[in-house]
Amino acid sequence: METEMEMVSAESIGIGEDLTPPLSPISYSLHDAFLHSHCSSCFSPLPSSSPHHHAGGLLYCSSSCCCCCCCESSRSPLHHFSSSAHLLSPSLEPSDLRVALHFLLQIKPHFNSSYHRICGLMSNRHRLLTSSDDLAIRIRNGARAMAAAADGGEFLLEEAEAVLCAVLTNAVEVQDRMGRSVGIAVYDTCFSWINHSCSPNASYTFLPPETPRGGQRCRCLITPASSQPFDDTPPHLLTGLAGGPKIVVRSIKTIKKGEQVTVSYTDLLQPKELRQSELWSKYRFTCCCHRCAAHPLTYVDQHLQDSCGSDDFVTEYIDDAIDDYLCSNDTESCCKKLEDALLNHKTRLHPQNHLSLKAYTTLASAYSSASAIAMEDEDGLKMKRFSAAYSLLLALQTHDLFLHESSLIASVSNFWIGAGESLVNLAARLVSSRRWGGCGCRWSIDIRESLKEHVLKCISDIIGGGKVWKFLVVGNSYLEVVPMDMRWVESKTVGDDECVDGQQVFGLGAHCLLYGGILANISGGHDSPLSCYVGRLLDEL
Repeated sequence: METEMEMVSAESIGIGEDLTPPLSPISYSLHDAFLHSHCSSCFSPLPSSSPHHHAGGLLYCSSSCCCCCCCESSRSPLHHFSSSAHLLSPSLEPSDLRVALHFLLQIKPHFNSSYHRICGLMSNRHRLLTSSDDLAIRIRNGARAMAAAADGGEFLLEEAEAVLCAVLTNAVEVQDRMGRSVGIAVYDTCFSWINHSCSPNASYTFLPPETPRGGQRCRCLITPASSQPFDDTPPHLLTGLAGGPKIVVRSIKTIKKGEQVTVSYTDLLQPKELRQSELWSKYRFTCCCHRCAAHPLTYVDQHLQDSCGSDDFVTEYIDDAIDDYLCSNDTESCCKKLEDALLNHKTRLHPQNHLSLKAYTTLASAYSSASAIAMEDEDGLKMKRFSAAYSLLLALQTHDLFLHESSLIASVSNFWIGAGESLVNLAARLVSSRRWGGCGCRWSIDIRESLKEHVLKCISDIIGGGKVWKFLVVGNSYLEVVPMDMRWVESKTVGDDECVDGQQVFGLGAHCLLYGGILANISGGHDSPLSCYVGRLLDEL
């Protein structure tokens, strides 16, 4: 009888609780682009002010990280990066192959005849290797490179295929505070058995290496749905490796005892069709969660795909404009193309359409880059205003979606923090002394519901009059006409002669930072990299 791969809650759990202790990976690797800028053990950025530690051609941030990897390499006949030169297959990401090779070499002496389950992890081999696209070919080419690097030749080919499939199925992208994917890691069944939902009740976060392991984070509150054991796991793998990025699973909704725990395998701010396409492409399954099964579509999915016409042309146009910007850093061309697309009356995209949100993200970045290049004059100030406006627009529009789908909390917290940073930086151009008081807010983040609602009310009060928004958008043809009818924002009557000053911009930015920090605290914990970062920013205000 096949073991049911599902994790359930061992007890009733509230919002913002750790479901697992910090879990160490059983295999991991940085992406190639970060091998020279990040620690190959904990994935932290390498310090610029102190010498780096070297071992096996790799860089480490500290002697402890270096020692961890040296100890791990002694467990297998080959260090997990030492044969990178042999992994010449262009078929898959080198990081995928490195992780799979290290995994293979650890379990090789213990390998049984089952290729369906590797150390309790589903390989998905039967689906991935029978696919009609070129994925099966790429997997076989990658497995040949692995077998050659491990000196196993054709005798190790089937094992290499199974392990590579297990890595592709179970590996998770390790992201830094900025949301960049710096590498991948595979974790044991405590994490890898958690199934996907497009409306999950849990999220996960990666902890910085200095995070203490104590208190609540020593407990595990989830358990397999089935008690049937699996016996193919080498004992040393059950505890994970000493190095590598540690992961913690955390509740973002209330969870009843015995209820299945789920996380998201994809970007939840994509419409249903794109989510389903990505899940099938990567994992070969069709999601049947209540959000995907809803008919008619949920409020969030209706708005993510809402437009007045066909999206095909504007999708290609927006994607091309973003690609051109990433390749050439031509901010002026990028902003013009994206705003022309958003103003197109034939396809008039809803402000919460996924293409609009993607465009706002890029426009905020492009205008910020343009302001850094411009002189400290009115033109530079205008670029800063537009950047702050698009950052705020992104936070406001996604917050409305968050009110209908609370599992969007991690993405929305990032947008609020981005808006806060942009507004505070703009305020620094407007006033030499920044201060804000009278609202009763304390500049420290915690997850009390009363504090969260109070901070949101302060944001609504500042935005409600419309003066700050008008100041930010004046002179921008799209921002001046984009609908801003936020139902959670209470409109206020303000005198026409009232002017916006830098203190109001600063006050809005500080509250955006605080609110984003509160959401980050819920989804990631008080010691997550993002929460710590916001805490430091608030301390400086």
